[in-house]
This record gives sequence, structure tokens and C-alpha cells, in this order.
Amino acid sequence: MLGTRTENVAFRRGKRQGLMMSVTERYLRQDIPCAHKSCQQCPQNKHLAQHGLPQLSECGMILIPDASVVSRYIELLEHSPALVNLIFCQSVVDALDRRNRTRTIRNVRGIAADPRRTSIVFANEVFDQTHVDAALPNRDSRAVMRAAAWLRAHLDGSGQYADYGQTGVEVWQLAEFLAEFHPTLIEHHVSITESTKDGDMDITEMTPVEYAQARLLAKTQLGYPSHLSPSEIEDGLRLGTLVRGKIRVLQPSGTMRTESQGIVDRGGAADTPDILIVGRTALNRACTGDTVIVRLLTRAEENADSKVLAVEQGSDEAEDDSEALAVEQIDAGEETSLNNARTPVRGVVVGVAERKWRPFVATLQLDEAGGSRHLAVPVDSTVPKIRIHYMDTAAIAGKYFVVAIDEWPADSQYPQGHFVRVIGPVGNLDTEVDVILVERQIAVSQSALKFSLASMREMPISTTQCPWVPSAEEVARRRDLRDSLIFSIDPKGSQDIDDAVSMRKTASGGYELGVHIADVSQFVLPGSATDTEAMARGTTVYLADRRFNMIPEVLSEQICSLRGLKDRYAVSVIWDLNKEYNATGVWFGRTLIRSACEMYYEQAQALLDGAASVEGLDPKLEASLKESIVELAKAMRVLRQRRYKAGALELASTEIKFTFDKESGAISELLPKSSLEIHRVIEEAMVFANSAVAQRIHERFPGAALLRRHRSPGSERFARLVDAARTKGFEIDCSSNAALADSLRRITEASASDPDVVFLAKSMATLAMQEAEYFATGDCESDKYLHYGLALGFYTHFTSPIRRYADIIVHRQLLEAVAASNSELQEAVVGSQKWVSDATGKLNERNRQSKRAQRESTELFQSRYVMQRTVGSGQEHLIAEGIVAEIRTNGLIVYVPKFGLRGPVHLRDSSGQIKLALSVLSGNERDSDSFIEGCSEFMADTKQLSIRLPMNVPVFQLGSQVLRFSVFDHVRVSLRVLETKRRRPPVYLTLVSRASSKANDMRAYRSTLPSLDKTFRISAAANSTGSARKQTSEAETVASTVSSKTAVDERPIAGKSSDSYSVLQRFGEMSLFETHCDVQTL
Repeated sequence: MLGTRTENVAFRRGKRQGLMMSVTERYLRQDIPCAHKSCQQCPQNKHLAQHGLPQLSECGMILIPDASVVSRYIELLEHSPALVNLIFCQSVVDALDRRNRTRTIRNVRGIAADPRRTSIVFANEVFDQTHVDAALPNRDSRAVMRAAAWLRAHLDGSGQYADYGQTGVEVWQLAEFLAEFHPTLIEHHVSITESTKDGDMDITEMTPVEYAQARLLAKTQLGYPSHLSPSEIEDGLRLGTLVRGKIRVLQPSGTMRTESQGIVDRGGAADTPDILIVGRTALNRACTGDTVIVRLLTRAEENADSKVLAVEQGSDEAEDDSEALAVEQIDAGEETSLNNARTPVRGVVVGVAERKWRPFVATLQLDEAGGSRHLAVPVDSTVPKIRIHYMDTAAIAGKYFVVAIDEWPADSQYPQGHFVRVIGPVGNLDTEVDVILVERQIAVSQSALKFSLASMREMPISTTQCPWVPSAEEVARRRDLRDSLIFSIDPKGSQDIDDAVSMRKTASGGYELGVHIADVSQFVLPGSATDTEAMARGTTVYLADRRFNMIPEVLSEQICSLRGLKDRYAVSVIWDLNKEYNATGVWFGRTLIRSACEMYYEQAQALLDGAASVEGLDPKLEASLKESIVELAKAMRVLRQRRYKAGALELASTEIKFTFDKESGAISELLPKSSLEIHRVIEEAMVFANSAVAQRIHERFPGAALLRRHRSPGSERFARLVDAARTKGFEIDCSSNAALADSLRRITEASASDPDVVFLAKSMATLAMQEAEYFATGDCESDKYLHYGLALGFYTHFTSPIRRYADIIVHRQLLEAVAASNSELQEAVVGSQKWVSDATGKLNERNRQSKRAQRESTELFQSRYVMQRTVGSGQEHLIAEGIVAEIRTNGLIVYVPKFGLRGPVHLRDSSGQIKLALSVLSGNERDSDSFIEGCSEFMADTKQLSIRLPMNVPVFQLGSQVLRFSVFDHVRVSLRVLETKRRRPPVYLTLVSRASSKANDMRAYRSTLPSLDKTFRISAAANSTGSARKQTSEAETVASTVSSKTAVDERPIAGKSSDSYSVLQRFGEMSLFETHCDVQTL
């Protein structure tokens, strides 16, 4: 309901127009709700609850921060989950907007959007009960106080409240409030206070006019160019002179990339080239994830020399030797070709539309000059160092801590920030896990992932003495399948069993196939505390040695988990199949099941292979289980083959399995997970169910169904795979998924004797793909629903509701579609396109971060395993077979199948010097730290890397003076861990030699030449000059040493790099054999 008309006046700084005044017309309303859950006076509150919109909790006090607190301490408010029931007044948001504090405004809205914080933005400026005249002194403070007074009176039911100064509302200073109610946040508060005392973070220290005038007079004397004003950006975007996109800052290169670089993705069509930003000045303070405004460079500007930033140079850039080496070892060099077939255009950043600053984990780089100003070095090497203020450096030296960026002035080389809190010592396992959680924005710590008391109060009771049992009322509403033979197949030791299957022959000669999924939605109701936490988490996070559940363990591991011989609620999809395995009917609905057996994959595979008896299974069930599994496998082979014919891809990725010693906690084994046929059988059954459910919910919610799609990648993304395949004589057709599938199938058939090549080709195809994503069907046209990898027109996630929140939403939509819902609020939520669309955006991000956390956890434990096998055991090297996955400008990317890791092998250092290990010639890993001097002609492209060896180096083992490496070549590498002071120790690889088969061939060849050492010595004596005869004893020693290396002797070789080289040099000078000869003519 509209009421009185008002005006809002603001002043802004324009780069060309100077100081400008803007006037906004507003109308006061009488129907603004308080958004408090306990309030019965505001009818709009019911609407908020039905649509899952933010509401204040009925528990605890209500906090209303003013503009000074929000502007200066927003980072504390944002990252302190204990601060709940916050009301951000519109007058505060307007004050921030008048100072161009758009990032702070986004943070405010982010807090309000987080259902766990039960916080809101209150439109006090347009509510006739809380509006304050703009002409009054201290107007913004009056507006906040008036809003607080009205809310107190409103919730008390009195309806009577006084004006500013006589409200009866308690007013606290932030420091006093935290000391009284949240003492653990005091250190964070003090840190922000210290780091911002000389800045302009508190917007209440100046009036809007004074602030705009001060910004107008401020001029950049050194450093970065000023960003364009919002009006200039708007004009440029409209005229097409500026473009907008999301930037990804590339990893800093200690090898070949001498300038900072970034890639801006415009998010347009596949043939739209990315924008390359070269140089720190051109990046203009942009960070990864920022939405930036870019001006494209002309050809003349591209050719011009880049300006060099000349601020704050000096000791800040210094790194100790171990850190510099760590950066170089982590860096893999530049890719030899860009992913996009079209050459990217060049540009410069002229504005940042949206900042993606987050809390960063860092370590301390002490300021050599002393004092309290220091540089924090983020563990994410794409993030610049952050200047912080901290007095007690001894307390944080050698530890990980969290920092936040406050601002990045144009005249500062580094962003300005502040210390937040300590995480723990570098190298400690729990600390490293906390670092992963913070960096991936999953949680502030492991302890923060405990479920709330409100959520635990909602849990059903299930104890050993009083186990949970289904209620009679609920059993009556469900289809009872407890007499059917239903079983689950999962990894050994699984506790959270989402799915079970059934397969039986019918009287008509066909089959009944059932996929039965845990009915989590029965216990996680829309709008409940558990639902709120599950949605915020989005997914269960699986790390190498632990997991963090999406829902409480009493559900995930007990009541919802489809354990053997336990009655459980399920949502089932049951098909009638004919003899050709075509579906003639399908039923969806809620069921009651009792799994006859929970098998692990190896047991089921044994039954499928025809084993008469399998350890751990009930002998009475083995025959019937075998029959069901065999029939299930037959059906799934047919369904899978149909998808392949339609263009489905069989891709590959590495999953690593760690086993740990129960007593010491040490890693006892590290192996890639094996692939069994039964894995594919269960996978196909789940795909079949997901596709069927996707079609059903789309029929019911054509604009709001939650589906999953996998977009078709552009052909340019496969350039690396195409070039690599050609080195092996294969052609890759990537014009469609079917054509790509055929190409990969030909490689598989032709390389049956070399499974590593097959795996690498498939994994390269996987890396070229775009990520699959959730979406609401109303967000795009139906021809965009396709799942490229699975070759399905409709697909969703339905089969894992214990560990994925998307599946819970899909369950609710399916149950609503078949009229089996028990919730009045369910249809209003799951049928809303906007709600589903917003949810999919959050879930996509949660899934991405979870996958990255899992990958980083794997890398952490791979590093610890290598360290355990080398440093911990006194062994200097850990040698493994690898295969060349990529060619880079400074070396190779090698995949090591045994340990499931990829890493750079550097053949050229940061100064451009070629670093080729002597072990390439000797075959002895102990020579991998010694290098051959005088190598030249280092050349690299997408297909091959070549190095010319010096003329005086024996090459009979290599067969050529030019050493070449191609993608898919087999090599031997040494794995070691580089210990650093400020980063997670990386595993780095050193080239030892070519493939072991080459060494074996050489051994076999040498065995045909009796006494090769004597042959060399005789040859030397017969052909050398008199001076050479005088060196006979020396030559005998040298020849003996070289020949023993050739035989890959495991005895230690004395001497450093220069000594090894001098031996080879003398060997060449004595002309013991022709260095250009081919191994076959030796």
C-alpha cells in the first residue's frame, strides 16, 4: 500500500562531471513486515516462510548495527556465525551506496541470504512507521534508532514507541557487546580496529558531501590507473567500447612468465575469444573471481611496451631460497597453446564491477625493517601479498592464519588488509585440513561443521537400547516391498548407503527392475533447522581421511541408510522391462524396504564372475543374489550400449584410495581405485533412474524442475588431445559426442596393451569438458537440457540424497508430482522457478568447492605419503613409472599412474638454463640430482619437446644427439617433497630416464656383447694416440664407470654435478666411440 511521497538526496563523485547530486523519489508504505517468526501481526510473514525468504529467529536478542559498524567491521559480521538475528536497515545500505561501497552492500545481502544467520535487510526508509526526515541532524543514526524502537514496541505488542533518544532500546559499543556476549571475537575486533584506524573504512566520519569532495580531490601520483566511475562504465558498456567478464589470474611463473597475467572470460558464445591481460598495471588490482570491466587494446597498444609499476619496491619482494624453489617447482610453465582456437584479444582492466574477496589463509613474511606492518603471503599463489598490521609477530610466525582484504588503493603495490585469527602451525595435519576448508569456503574450521543444537533436537531417537522403527501410520501410506529381494552394493565399510537395487524375472517373461533410494525428505522437512543447514552445506565433503556430512549422522549412517536387514523408508523407481530390456511401464513412489544384504563391490563382482561361494555372504542367499546380479548386469550392458550408440562418452578420472595404519595413523598404502564391471552396472542403474525421474519432474514442473546438464564443449577445447593423439597416429573427431566416443574407442582398441595411454587419452578428453551443472528448466530452452557426456536429453540427480542437497529437492519435486508429499510448504518452494534457480546457483558453487577440497586433500596426503617413503624412511628417492601428459614451455607434465598424481618435470629453470639430469644417460636414479652441462636448442610445441645434447656426451643408449619427448611417452621419474616454511610441501618430479622398457632393451642388447667394458678399452688402446696411452689407467676407470651406469647399477656414484660432467667430457675427448652413432650400429 503506497502512502506519502519522499525524496532521497545523494552526492557522488564523477571523473568528468565532478561532484554530482542525485535525487531518488520514494513512496512510503504501510505493509512492510517485521519478518520475525513469532510475530502474528504481520500477515506478510507467512509469505516469507512459504517461499523460504529470510526471517528473524524467535530465539535470542535482535542486533541492529549502525553504519559505522557495518562499514568498518563488515568482515567480522560476515565471518562470525555466532552473530545471528541481525537487522540491516535500509538507511545503512543507502549510506554505503552513497560512498560507492558496493562490496560491503553485497556482503550485507550475503549475510541476509544465509538462512543460518536468520538476518534480514529491513526497508525502514519506505515504511511510514520508521521513516525519518532527511533534514534532521544525525539523520542516519536517528533512522536506525527509530527502526529499533518501532520493532521493540511492535514485538512487545504495545504499539507505543518514543522518538530518537528516548526509545528504551539498549545501545552498545561493538567492543563492549563482544566482550559481554562473544569474547572469542575480541581479538578479531581489535585487529580490524588497528588495521583501519588510518583509513576511511568508517563512513560516518565524513558527511556524504565531504566524502565525495575528498574522493574528487584525491589523485593517483604513482601506481595503478584509477578505475572508471559507474556512469563511465555504464556508457562504455552501452556503446561497446568496454566489455564485462570474470577474470582468472594465472599462477605466477618462476620460469617463463615474466609478467603477471590474467584471462577474462566474457561468458559468451563458444567462438568468443577470451581477453588476455598482461602485466600488473593492466590487471589494475583485479583478483581471481572478480567481475571486471575491460577496455580492449588496439594493435598499436598491444605492441607497445608495458609500463612498469613503480611503487613500494624493495625488500618486500624477497623470498628465501626454499620459497623461491617451491614456487618454481609448483609452476608448470605456460601451456604451449591456448584452449581457445582463436587468438585471445588483449585488454586492460579499467574497473571492477564486483569484488570476490574472501577470507584468505596466509603465512607471515616478516618485514626486515621491523615494526608492525608486515606482508601476509596467501597460500593461494594467484592472490597478491596482503599488507597487514600486527604487533606480536612471534605469535603467528610459522603458522597459518586468516587475513581479510579491506581495500586496495591505487598508489599501493599490495592490497591493505587485517589479521583475523590463527589457524595453527604449518605442517600439522588438522591445521592443513582447516586450511582446505577455509580456502574452499566450506567452513571456518572443522569444529564449525558440527550440527547445531536446533538441528539435533529435530532428530528422531535411535539408540542401541531403543532403535528406530517405522511408524504404523507411515507404513500404511507406503508400498511395502519388504518381501522383495533388495540389496545394496557399495564400497567396503560404507555407512551412508543411499541406494539399493532389485531385479527379478516376471511371469510374463520380462523383468522388474527397481532402484530404491533413501527417503531423506521424510526426515528433513522444508524450512526446518536441519533443512537450512543441509542446504547451506550443499553436499557431504569427502576428504582423504575423513568426511563432513551434509545431514546429522543419526540420519546419514543409521535411520536413512539402507542397512541390511533393517526396515527403511525409500523412494523407489520400478520399471517393467520386456525381454529386450525396453521399459513398458514405470512406477514412482514412497516405499518401505528391507535390504536382504549390504554387499561391497568385490563381493558382488565375485558373484558376477560365477564364484560358487563368497566370503562374508549368507550361503542361503548366495544363489538368489547371484541370479539377480547376473540378470541386472545383462540388462545394464544393453542399456549402456544404447547410450554409447547415442554418443555417450566413456571418460576417465583418477580416484585415489588411502589406507591408514590404525595405531600410528601413517599411510600404509596409496593406490588408484580399481575399476570393476560391477561399478559400471550400478552406475548404469543409477543413470537410468536419474533420467526417468528427470523426465517425470519436468512433466510436472516444466519451468522449475531441477535438472543437470553437461554443455557441449567447443572443438577448440580438444586441441591438446587432437595434437597428442596425432603423435600416436590417431585422429580425433570432436564434431559431436558420438564422433568423439568413436575416436576414443579406436584408441582403446589399438592401445589395449598400454592401458596408461588409454587412460590418459580419456582423462585429457575429460579435462577438455565443461563442468556439468544444475539448472532450473525455466532458465533455458529445452534444447539446452542435453547431458553431453551421458547422451541423455533429460538428467538429474536423484540417487544420493544423503550426501547431495540437490537430490533432496528432486525427491520433493518427484513426490509432489506423484502426489505423495506430506508437506504443505513443499509445493510452494519446489514449484518456484526463482527459488529453484537460486538454489542451483548455490549448489553448483558448493559442489565445485567440495571437489576442489577433495582434490587438495588428496594432494596433501600424496605429499605426506611421498615424504613418509623418502624422508621418513631414509630413502632419498621414490622412483615410479610415468607417462607424459602435456608439453609445456619449461618441461613436461607427467602422470604417475601408481600414485594417481600429475606434476611438472622441469627441464629448464627460471633463468632459461637447461636442466637435464645425468640419469637420463646413466639410467641410475642417483644421478638425477646431477645435470648435463652444455645442452642447447630447447624447443617445445604441443606435440614434442626436444633438447640437443653436447657433442662430447655419449648417446648410444639414446640413439640420437637430440633427445625428444612426446605426449604419451613413458618415463621414469623421481618423486620427492620440497619442505617449505610458508606453503604446503609440494610433491615435485625429476626426470630419471626414458621408459623402463628402453632400459630393459639396453640390458638385453648389452648381454649380447661379452665384456663390453673390455671392448671399449681395447678400442681405446688400438685407436688412441700416444697421449691417450699414457692415460690408460684413467681410461680404464672411466670406461668401467660409464659401462656400470649403462647397466643401471644400484651402487652409489660419488661426485657432484661438475665431477660427473668432467668424467663424460674426458670420455668424449678420448674418442672412445662415435657420439652420433645409432644404437643399432654400435
